[in-house]
Amino acid sequence: MMNITVLLFLILFGTFGIHAQSTRNTKNIHAPWGFPMDANPKDDHLIERKQYVLSYNEHLNVANWVAWQLNATWYGSTPRRSGKFITDTSLPESFTRITHDDYTKSGYDRGHLVRSEERTANIEDNTSTFLMSNILPQTPTLNQQTWLSLEYECERLCKSEGKELYVIAGGVFSGIPTRLNGKVAVPDSCWKIVLILEKGQSIKDVSSKTSIIAVMMHNGRYEKTNNDWNLYTTSVDAIERSTGYDFFRDMPDQVENVLEAVIHR
Repeated sequence: MMNITVLLFLILFGTFGIHAQSTRNTKNIHAPWGFPMDANPKDDHLIERKQYVLSYNEHLNVANWVAWQLNATWYGSTPRRSGKFITDTSLPESFTRITHDDYTKSGYDRGHLVRSEERTANIEDNTSTFLMSNILPQTPTLNQQTWLSLEYECERLCKSEGKELYVIAGGVFSGIPTRLNGKVAVPDSCWKIVLILEKGQSIKDVSSKTSIIAVMMHNGRYEKTNNDWNLYTTSVDAIERSTGYDFFRDMPDQVENVLEAVIHR
């Protein structure tokens, strides 16, 4: 008889489709203006899932970025998954497989990029957020206070105002980053970009007047006096300079240029 744990894994990751694939398609529900690209595509292993799309870096052993669509329909009543975070076995066999235990006693939280709460419509969606490829090392106060404050704002925008969000997030790394267990690169800072469409709007309605939030948060200690996301707003242009990635590259230039220069609107 098949072990119940194995059976559950097959159900969640097989039958119900938390499948990953490396692809060079530039259109995706979660990244409708094209996947962010930098000057070195060799360290961008692209994975598309129903719940999000990401670029994984085999040298850093974390994602370069994760992009996801967010609206009220992604929230539900599914409880947060319990137990250990999940090694992403969809990555090529040549990649280092990061485990839950690589973070244990490191002093860093397993920081979700796509928040668990943002994928609670069903068990499959919530489980997908616990794959280690969706996780960055974050200090406890960044993860549990400052980063969370923007996640709360995204939730409010979706649930209370019916907004349609397109989110991209990742980290900025030094040339020789600190590593957890000799494997997982620790970002110096974490960034997030949130493009905000009004209720009923589609991607065709994006204009130079569309609202956008961009933040860059240092991966350090925060106090209650400085843990509000509003203190860390920046421009998409500044994030592009820090990361080397080009965001919204399939957006009309006249719109892209204005939105990327804005500091929170």
